[in-house]
Amino acid sequence: MTEQPSLSIKKNLTIRLLRVLRYNKARVERALVLMPAEHKPLFHVLPFLLHVNHPELPGYIEGENIPFGIHNYSFRDVVENALLQCFPDKRDLLSDIKPLWPRQRAIDALVLMGSIGTIAQTDTSDFDYWVCVDGNKRSEASLTKLQEKLTAIERWADSKFGIEVHFFLSEIDNVRRNDFGIADGESAGSAQALFLKAEFYTTNIVVAGKAPFWWLTPEKTNDQQYAALKDHLEDGGSPDLSWFMDLGNLEKLDASELFGAAIWQLSKAMDSPFKSVLKIAKLEVYLAHIEHGQPLCSLLKKHVHRGAEAPGQVAVIDPYALMFDQLIEHYEKEGQPEDMLLLQQCLYLKCNCKLSQPPLRGETSTFKRKIIAAYAKKWGWTKQDLYHLDNQHEWTFHERVQLSRRIHRFLLKCYRRISSQLGAEQQTMSKEDMTVLGRRLSTFYGKKPNKIEFLRRAFDENLYCETVTVALKQSKTGQETWTVYATDMLSKSGKISQNQKITQTSSAIELVVWCVANRIIDAKTTIYLDYNATEVSELDLNDLLKHICRYFPPIKVSSLQRDNLLTSARVTTCLAVVNFNTLRQKASVEEVSVLYTTSWGETFLFHGKDVLDTLWFELEETEPTPPCYAMVPRGNQQSRIQGEFLESTGVSFSLIH
Repeated sequence: MTEQPSLSIKKNLTIRLLRVLRYNKARVERALVLMPAEHKPLFHVLPFLLHVNHPELPGYIEGENIPFGIHNYSFRDVVENALLQCFPDKRDLLSDIKPLWPRQRAIDALVLMGSIGTIAQTDTSDFDYWVCVDGNKRSEASLTKLQEKLTAIERWADSKFGIEVHFFLSEIDNVRRNDFGIADGESAGSAQALFLKAEFYTTNIVVAGKAPFWWLTPEKTNDQQYAALKDHLEDGGSPDLSWFMDLGNLEKLDASELFGAAIWQLSKAMDSPFKSVLKIAKLEVYLAHIEHGQPLCSLLKKHVHRGAEAPGQVAVIDPYALMFDQLIEHYEKEGQPEDMLLLQQCLYLKCNCKLSQPPLRGETSTFKRKIIAAYAKKWGWTKQDLYHLDNQHEWTFHERVQLSRRIHRFLLKCYRRISSQLGAEQQTMSKEDMTVLGRRLSTFYGKKPNKIEFLRRAFDENLYCETVTVALKQSKTGQETWTVYATDMLSKSGKISQNQKITQTSSAIELVVWCVANRIIDAKTTIYLDYNATEVSELDLNDLLKHICRYFPPIKVSSLQRDNLLTSARVTTCLAVVNFNTLRQKASVEEVSVLYTTSWGETFLFHGKDVLDTLWFELEETEPTPPCYAMVPRGNQQSRIQGEFLESTGVSFSLIH
């Protein structure tokens, strides 16, 4: 009597497996459809490079007991063609691959996660892989060798294709226990372990090797049921146990991770705000349904298991579209139209599907274009709306900054709503991870006296200006207001357009420092000065720009060193600018402005001769001693002022010209 249920369970597992494999195959096909032709060979070559270890191929590691080889990996024509495209001079080596083929397979699976194969895939999408291994079978030395191999292949892919490839070496037992290490760089660590696993299950594509067993279980499966179903598998059976790896069940998400996950998304928003807007909104939706809702990955799995399409076909089940539908449904109920519009615009811009431009002649609409077009029609967007979003290069500086502000306002609003609903005790993030992420956020968002603030940007290079115009206004009391505008305003009949206004300050030095820190100008930018109303000239401004770019380049807050953030802040570089606004014929030190950065990524600008006295300990009595530079504008008295300044200060300064 016990055999029949067992057979029925195995049959259901087999049916689900076939539908999951069909969905996985469709995701691969979608990924390749959206991939630029020059990038497609890389997709096929990367698994091969992990499967072999040969001195003539990237990723070769010398020595014995080097772990390589992927389970169930096979050599196909498409792989051979891709290899010959990438390595045309290795035709002889690749004509017979048997000598290259490993006897043992060290890697259980190579699994791609993220936007690849979804509507969010673009020509610049990163390749984020989990390289899954059984850590119990590998020594620390062996895993270190494998990591060296992975890093070498990442570097090759970047140099050859200009694509960011990230291999996350994932020990299966650790993933099953939701142990993802520390929060640093691309790793979320303890900030959102379950959420990271949910993200993985929602977006993963098995490129080679074993599939996660989770995909075969029904969408609502508790841990006991999960284990019982897995016990029905056996080696050589159908389905075969050796086809799967156990990364653990995911029944529901934990509210205790929401706070850490929200902080993590704020941290990621410094680099990729469009993506973070959607993800932090998703966290708010999770919180609203934490008691009775199920993770998005389970909803996706239910759609895949249904297999409602005709045999051999797969419904366009898209993880990003599924997520977005959940968000819109939530914010519609909450009655937040301005939030809905922002989410719609962010999805459209993130997907980079330019609907105002027709498909190229002879090309058919991709699944991505069909989905995005259906959204735009549903939202009632006109062709003019689409044209505006598709042509950001035509936007005024004001329009670009306004969108950026709306995005970061929404991020902070979501974060505050989430944190207000969660008690301080309801969070599982480690103390160190909380410190690191908290200090990154403080550096980026925090306000302090004399601190150079970061611009809350939504765009990357779109705010960069090849030329800017600086204008000065003086009030009747002599107070100065320096304003910088995008582009050359002086050749346009001298008419200043307020739509191109970037920012204004009371200090010309602060104006230049702020623009450099926020990647609006660099050493290649030309500064035009509208009227020489003070001693400051165009030459002075361009000299200052050159020095700021060299000694105070823009800081990427998300890349600040973890060790630096876990210790007290210290000064890393200092610049004294002497007599910048003073009459050039003055032969003595009249004014000093001091600029410095810290190991926490913060930049400060102070004015006054006494500043160096208060900073003396940080500049002279700390280890390592920070480099200190001094700049005096060009003029007949430059050398005399330099001498007096160096003699008057107790700090070791290097003069820069």
